Amino acid sequence: MRCETLSSETIYEDPWTRIVRDDIRFADGHTGRYTVVVKPPGVSVIAVTAAKTVILTKEFRYALGEYSIEAVSGAIEPGETPLEAAYRELVEEIGVKSEKLTPLGLVHPFTAGVHSPSHLFLAEGLTRTETHPDPGEYIEPVEMPLSDAVAQVVAARIVHAPTCLSLLLAERHLADR
Repeated sequence: MRCETLSSETIYEDPWTRIVRDDIRFADGHTGRYTVVVKPPGVSVIAVTAAKTVILTKEFRYALGEYSIEAVSGAIEPGETPLEAAYRELVEEIGVKSEKLTPLGLVHPFTAGVHSPSHLFLAEGLTRTETHPDPGEYIEPVEMPLSDAVAQVVAARIVHAPTCLSLLLAERHLADR
């Protein structure tokens, strides 16, 4: 059932997050309020080497209070395509250039209250270069066989939603060749 937005107010905003509170009316006349966290669209990239290992990232995540193993991920900059962002993030975070990026799809990690679409990619034909992390980013590359990374998803040791889906899709994509 769709609803009508009666009013909308941004109640918080910084460069990475906007929180919007909407008063709404459903088709049946019932009214309510929704608060939505809006994050910029992003990319998550699974970098696969010729030896079928993946290069992931290990980074402290403040919201979790612990380290998380994730795909190369980041926001799409204004005026940038998802593909351009994926190429840029590979260099910035793990110092890798890719000859080929294959789109794997799109994921919305938490549809009930967060608008944060993430475009998923598989990177192949990798060449090492220097990293260029953003200020405040302290990223440790983690390399492991793709099969081990998928096993960590299944065992709930890798829990970043876009990474989980990307790893499963990458494994399926590579197996279909």
